[in-house]
Amino acid sequence: MRFIKELKWQSILYHILYILMGAVLLIFPETTARTICYATGGAAVVAGMTAVCIYLFRDVSKNTYRNDFVSGLVSVLLGVFLFYKADLVISLIPFLLGIAVIISGFIKLQNCIDVRRMGYGNGIVLFLLSLVNIVLGIILLVNPFGTAILLFRLIGVGLIFSGATDLAAVLYMSKKIDNYIEDMQVLNGQAKEEEER
Repeated sequence: MRFIKELKWQSILYHILYILMGAVLLIFPETTARTICYATGGAAVVAGMTAVCIYLFRDVSKNTYRNDFVSGLVSVLLGVFLFYKADLVISLIPFLLGIAVIISGFIKLQNCIDVRRMGYGNGIVLFLLSLVNIVLGIILLVNPFGTAILLFRLIGVGLIFSGATDLAAVLYMSKKIDNYIEDMQVLNGQAKEEEER
C-alpha cells in the first residue's frame, strides 16, 4: 500500500512538471527551444571533454576495453551539432513531444481498460481524455503549422492538457484502486470468517 502511495505522489509531481513545461513553452516558445538546444549542447560538450580528460589521465592499464575517449569525442561532436544546427533540432522537438503525448494517451486508455476490468465504472472520462491526448499527439507528429512559434505554443497547450488530464487520471485511478483494495480486504475478511466456522 505504501508503494502505491509513493508511486501516486511521484506521478503527481511528474504531471505537475509536465504542466509547468507546457506553460513555459506557451509563454516563451522560441526562447525555450533555443535555450534547450544550447543548454543540452553545452552539457554534452562538458560531459564529452570530461570523459576525454578522464581517459587521458587514467592509468593505461585501466583503459583497456573502455570507450571513454570515443564516447567523449562523440559527445563533444553532438554538443557542437546542437549549437550550430539548433534549427534542425528544434524542428525535431515537436515530433518527439508528439510521441510523448501519444504515449500519455495510451496510458490513459490502459487505465480506462483497467477500471472497466475491475468493475468500478465504465471509465468513459478516461477514454475521452485518452482520445484527445492521442489526437493532439498525432497533430504534433504531422506538424501542419507554418511557424515553429505557433507549433511550440500548441506543444505547450498539449503538455498542459496532458499533464492536467494525467493528474486527474492519477487521482481518479488512486481513488478506484483504494476502493478496490478496501473491497478485497472486506472479501478476504469474510472468507476467513467463513473458514473459521
